[in-house]
Amino acid sequence: MARARVIAFSAALLGAAAAFCADVAVVTPADAYGTSLGNHVARWLKAQAIAADVVPAADLSAALQDRKLAFLVTPKGDAAQIAALKAFFARGGRAFVFYSTSAPLAAAMGFKLGVYKKPAAANAYSKIVLDGTGPRGAPREIIQSSANVYTASPVKGKSRVIATWLDRAGRDTGDAAILASNSGWWMTHVMLADGDEGAKARFLASVAGQCVPGSWSYEAFAAKRQKELNELRAYALEQKPRAGEIRATWDHSGQGLYPGDWPRTIRELKRWGITDLFVNVAGAGFAHYNSKVLPVSAVCTEQGDQLAACLKAAAGSGVRVHAWILCFNGTRSTPGRMAAFAQKGWRLKDKKGKLTEYLDPSNAELRQMLLDAVAEMASKYAVAGVHLDFVRWYEGSSLPADAASTIGGFVATARARLRAARRDAWLTAAVFGKYPSCVSSVGQDWESWLDGGFVDYVVPMNYLEDNAKYALFMAQQCRTPAHARKVISGIGVTANESRLSPRQVIDQVRVARKCGAAGVAFFDLDYVLVNDVLPYLRLGLFK
Repeated sequence: MARARVIAFSAALLGAAAAFCADVAVVTPADAYGTSLGNHVARWLKAQAIAADVVPAADLSAALQDRKLAFLVTPKGDAAQIAALKAFFARGGRAFVFYSTSAPLAAAMGFKLGVYKKPAAANAYSKIVLDGTGPRGAPREIIQSSANVYTASPVKGKSRVIATWLDRAGRDTGDAAILASNSGWWMTHVMLADGDEGAKARFLASVAGQCVPGSWSYEAFAAKRQKELNELRAYALEQKPRAGEIRATWDHSGQGLYPGDWPRTIRELKRWGITDLFVNVAGAGFAHYNSKVLPVSAVCTEQGDQLAACLKAAAGSGVRVHAWILCFNGTRSTPGRMAAFAQKGWRLKDKKGKLTEYLDPSNAELRQMLLDAVAEMASKYAVAGVHLDFVRWYEGSSLPADAASTIGGFVATARARLRAARRDAWLTAAVFGKYPSCVSSVGQDWESWLDGGFVDYVVPMNYLEDNAKYALFMAQQCRTPAHARKVISGIGVTANESRLSPRQVIDQVRVARKCGAAGVAFFDLDYVLVNDVLPYLRLGLFK
């Protein structure tokens, strides 16, 4: 009899646990991208010890049951959703909406929906600046690069703007980033996992703290944060510098950290001990410099030759500039150029026969154009080297039997063309870190490139948050002293695959040194790297 009571009591507990739901819900659409965005929101909340359930938007009424706060990722805002939200608001709930295109939903929350905007200039929306009237404990700024927004404006007496967008040069765009009303908040884009994760987590936690009493305290956060910073500073000061190492960073934008102000970017790099810059100025479909080989980009036409401006700013600074070229990928090509590539037969298909943005390494005309661009950059500009990227096959395509030899032959010829133009210029290549599997998966036999003297350095993209896995990759890549001396380890500070704390970056640099690598390269040159990471490395590692 007693055992039966225990079983019944246990069943009751399990039933209660199953019925429990967090006060906070993250409501996601059915598509994979929307779900991934919602998972980031839940992850940031979890980082601040706030429990949140990720729930589908299919039945919003059920998803909002017993909740106090709901984060809605790209909601459709149809009649059923609006009815569910109105009932939710009536019982005291609050919502935070990311990037909805529903004017009725905006009106129901006290906002006026505007229009879709996608500026031609890159990095037009690069920072969210809050005015101090938002939730208690919210940060004053959040760094994020959004390609577009769906504008919104406040309704007099019902809502207000609490944050605006700045461009990468720090200019006010005039577009609202976040608005607030009695019903909640409205963001004109989504919150991306592209860096500044601490500020994003803090902002979302401050929203939760306002809606769910006791869920988050700014005072407790500030005390914990100060303790962590003190410990990080002490750890950074313990580190020792290493003479002669390469300390590089990739500049994915090709325009520096402050577009239009290359001298400021170079000053920052020198200040924090960076020795080498891979600046993304070329690809099959674009050139941010005055090219006779590649299609000149709108950036070059409107803002000037970026490679020339970068080199001029770097002269005498000690920062070596490498022209970074995207080889077998059509990224940054205009739709018209991508269509032309398809007509030429340059674009690869995936295994289902669908055209991709990747380009065919076996196409002789394409290879010749890219090789001519390598020679052009080296002959016309005083670059320290040329950096090859996407020098591989697409992993989702069917590779031919000679895949590796085709890529190896291209790299060897690039080396010959570079040396013919500039004897002292380096040839480096960004490569997959997992060797030798990358030989069969993408035809990238980079050890043979090192053994054959085709490249001066390889830069494995070791974008890993797990330091133990990072150490295993490094041990394999540097398994011989000869290879180690030619490896610059890529560290994914704010890569898609990894988001690293300053301490993780310090530890990965230490591993690279222990393995005998020539140096490290950070992805990517952004505000997180310059403001939150490099200052700590400069205290010891890069002193």
